[in-house]
Amino acid sequence: MRTHLGTASLTLSLVLAGCAGGAPAGSRGPSLPAAGERPAAPADEAPSVQPAPSPSAADDPTTDLGDAPAGGAAEKEEGAPESGASDLPYARGGTAAAAAPRAAAPRAPTRPAEAKAGSASGAGAASRSEPLKPPAIAASGVRAGEWDDNANYREWQAFLGTQLGLGHVAVDVSQRRFLVVTDSSGQGVPSCDVTVSDAAQRSLTLRTTASGRAILFPRAERLQGRLTATARCQGSSVSASVPLQDADAAVELRLPVARALPGRRTVDVAFVLDTTGSMSEEIEGVKATIRAVAERLEGTGTSVRIGLVEYKDRGDAYVTRAYPMTTDLDGFSDSVAAIRASGGGDTPEAMNEGLAAALEGLDWSERSVARMAFVIADAPPHLDYAGDRSYSLSMRDAARRGIQLFTVSASGMDALGQVVMRQLAQFTGGSSLFVLRGGAGPQSAGGGDPRSSCGGTHESYTSGNLDQLIVGRIRRELAALDAQPLAIAGLRRDENAKPCAERVVIAR
Repeated sequence: MRTHLGTASLTLSLVLAGCAGGAPAGSRGPSLPAAGERPAAPADEAPSVQPAPSPSAADDPTTDLGDAPAGGAAEKEEGAPESGASDLPYARGGTAAAAAPRAAAPRAPTRPAEAKAGSASGAGAASRSEPLKPPAIAASGVRAGEWDDNANYREWQAFLGTQLGLGHVAVDVSQRRFLVVTDSSGQGVPSCDVTVSDAAQRSLTLRTTASGRAILFPRAERLQGRLTATARCQGSSVSASVPLQDADAAVELRLPVARALPGRRTVDVAFVLDTTGSMSEEIEGVKATIRAVAERLEGTGTSVRIGLVEYKDRGDAYVTRAYPMTTDLDGFSDSVAAIRASGGGDTPEAMNEGLAAALEGLDWSERSVARMAFVIADAPPHLDYAGDRSYSLSMRDAARRGIQLFTVSASGMDALGQVVMRQLAQFTGGSSLFVLRGGAGPQSAGGGDPRSSCGGTHESYTSGNLDQLIVGRIRRELAALDAQPLAIAGLRRDENAKPCAERVVIAR
């Protein structure tokens, strides 16, 4: 839990990775200021977990991958093999003394401490009291910028090299392949399973997103030698070899049939929300967003299934609470109206358990053309809890199921939290959002001077409130169904290193 200001009503500014405001070449992407040294973790307390259960590590096929915290002692997941860190795709990140020096980011304004909210509303079902339903959607009161680490993939890797010693799980993303499933006319095929196997018979299955793409990181998955990818969907299949000579490439798998999509397209949207005492403003922003989704996508031929998992920390009245996926957006808005900020205490929170509950406890549909989770927090996960499922395993699970994680880091997020949130988004093909306060522009978050990028200015950024940002994201994913699937931002060259005329502009 961080301390925040909950008084200002602010607008939102969306920083795109394209010409309208990406960071200039040579910058390190967004980096909110560290909020000082994190306090020592308290002794473990038995949690009280509400409906969504965390999966058993013994049942998880990824637990043999040997995650280890960057810069800390290896913490082997339950069921992981006894192998040296040098063999692991998720290796130790060294020590703080060994880390490359990094420039201090300008400090963003922080919010003064606010009184901790009272005890959480009961551990049972949320109140169904009559919610406020204004005729017009109120502003969410949150201003934010966006950064896409896959569009600036080489810069992302360089940035990770400067963040050693924080304790995050060091994931080897130094090799990347976009697996692009297309139909006979070259259109992307969503929700298609792609199985990748190597010469040693290791294999994994990824599911494509709305664009028809899945992102494979061979070294993170311990795949070696000759790789073969096989796409199976639309009553057909196709295979192709996956060369590994280059660090970054795309492989097209073209099916011999035309894709068949449902007349009414369904998208799954979930919120994974830190509801500890400092998150009042963001919680109200999410409530406004739910109303906005219902209002702005009505009549578009799109069916939205929405769900939410709120999480707090061990020792609070509950650790996680799930609100199941539903298409009744008005009823869902009623059910989450009673969510209030409360609990927390030390800086880290139970984000690991919130992610696991969202992925395993919510009913994600295989028939949806897009699956999106918005992770909204102002503090990093506890990495010291016994029996916790690492966020690195959750992001792997999400990628394999075609669930994109879009992370929203609130002001005051420390350096560890920033890296974790960006890892979640980059590995799953999402993007990282960062909340700004007090009129701060992207410069205060380390996002670079907007005036130096393709002639853009702060005023020219796409702007709106948090609800507009998220609704816009949903629309962009739906638009990807009909976009060119092989026009991939950041493929072989970072977008912010290209001349403006050559950049892959992200649809707004």
